[in-house]
Amino acid sequence: MTTPNATIDANPAWYHTIDLPGGGDPTPGHVDWRGHSARLLDRDLHGLHALDVGTYDGFWAFELERRGAEVVAIDLDRLDAAAWPPVHRARLTADADAFGLELGRGFRIAHRRLGSRVQRVVCDVLALTPDAVGGRRFDLAFLGALLLHLRDPIRALENIRSVLVPGGRLIMLEAISLTETVRAPRTPLARFDTAANAFNWWLPNVAALHDYLWAAGFVEIERISRPLRPPAVPSMRCWYCAFSARAPARP
Repeated sequence: MTTPNATIDANPAWYHTIDLPGGGDPTPGHVDWRGHSARLLDRDLHGLHALDVGTYDGFWAFELERRGAEVVAIDLDRLDAAAWPPVHRARLTADADAFGLELGRGFRIAHRRLGSRVQRVVCDVLALTPDAVGGRRFDLAFLGALLLHLRDPIRALENIRSVLVPGGRLIMLEAISLTETVRAPRTPLARFDTAANAFNWWLPNVAALHDYLWAAGFVEIERISRPLRPPAVPSMRCWYCAFSARAPARP
């Protein structure tokens, strides 16, 4: 007989902590957002078409679905397709192979256990267009902890805007440099972070995160959280900040 924990153990590295039905422990995620989701997502999302960008294990996609949204989640099909800095790519690929990491494995386990109807679509945010997601446009998009891993975060935000309906909303939860936020609260700055973290490109302060959205053509940009630091394994402890923004009502 397969136990709940046995299915969880089938994934060697969970990024998200997810509560699953049927007893047993939650998934042993590296980052635990369970205590913050109610602050960032509306309680009732019934009738909305939502997109989770860079879903990984699917925590935010399943939270959107739990609130009533019809959800599409996008991610890559292979870890080596990620936009890792070239100087680190060979080592990161070897490490992923050694640990047996597989994109989508955790998502599939959680999806099955939750009885979810979220549709996972293989799509790089840097190639995201309405056609890439079946010609659909969305009322709501969620973007969490992805931009720091991208060489071109503004292009990613432009692409997300392109799949929102006019006036559609983006909730963006991204890592920030608290040091640069305190040092220069009104000056948009992004630290080049590749030397410090092999997975990362840029670590912006809060002002830069706001201006990322402005530069990508979003309007009604509003910070919706103070700096947040969720429970995480030591190597992934980081400060985050959340923004809400909208696609223009008219093209």
